[in-house]
Amino acid sequence: MSLVISNIEKQYKILATGTVINALNGISVTLRKGQTLGIVGESGCGKSTLARVVSGLEKPTIGTVTWANEKIKDKAKNHWRPHHSKVQLVFQDPYSSLNPRQQLGESIAEALRVHKLVTKDKIETRVDELLSIVGLTPDLKHRYPHQLSGGQRQRVSIARALASEPELLILDEPVSALDVSVRAEVMNLLIDLRSKFGLTYIFISHDLGMIRYISDVIAVMYLGKIVEYGNWEQIIERPMHPYTQALIAAMPDHSIIGNPETLAKTLQGEVPDPANLPIGCAFHVRCSIAVGACSERVPVLLEMSPEHLVACPEVKS
Repeated sequence: MSLVISNIEKQYKILATGTVINALNGISVTLRKGQTLGIVGESGCGKSTLARVVSGLEKPTIGTVTWANEKIKDKAKNHWRPHHSKVQLVFQDPYSSLNPRQQLGESIAEALRVHKLVTKDKIETRVDELLSIVGLTPDLKHRYPHQLSGGQRQRVSIARALASEPELLILDEPVSALDVSVRAEVMNLLIDLRSKFGLTYIFISHDLGMIRYISDVIAVMYLGKIVEYGNWEQIIERPMHPYTQALIAAMPDHSIIGNPETLAKTLQGEVPDPANLPIGCAFHVRCSIAVGACSERVPVLLEMSPEHLVACPEVKS
């Protein structure tokens, strides 16, 4: 059983100007059951768009997403819901994803009713079980979202996602809105749940430290493309793409991870406008090793070592 993301492109058209924005451009990844794929990159690189496409909330312009050899359909299709129960998305801000007028227990019960996994007389018992699984006491089911802390609300969001008995969880910045002291608790919970239920994760973050902590394989994204892909040791300890090197160099603790000799200068300038991308390699305007040809050719992912792919012809294996 595996997740196969094949040549995904996602375009948005600005109606007022007719401008087309390429949010995703040729994304292809295969993830085995039980693995965690970490996706990292600056804001605006396409991470959350990819999450919505993989979950079925948005339809790709081109390409397919399959889980266990079944295509993930977009939400409008009649046969989307049965598959959707196996693929769930946990959002960054639990407060905005929970109904402020709905008790937390009812929010979880609603998910149970939609997916019809338990009989009506067992819903309350299952709600209690799900709250316990995520480390909350059942009495919290009578409270409203504003009565809980950020960490507790995110645990409720995870419990609600687990209500459908999913196989794949897409976690879009699940701890970035939480206090630093709470992040480790939620991260450890996610690791425990992955082990207990055999879950597969896509973990999206701009924080390489969190990505390193939970991921088996990592995809580094820049302006809708994957620029480097490999296992966490390859990406963190032996980064090859200048963008990956710059992300690591910008980390407060970069001196204790990675090889200092490979770290490029920190990133210069701002991310280009996705509606007006540079010609050639989109990163060349910020790159410390760019040459003239970088403004003319679009790099493709090449294997530098077993299962370590880099999209930069200036990088040598």
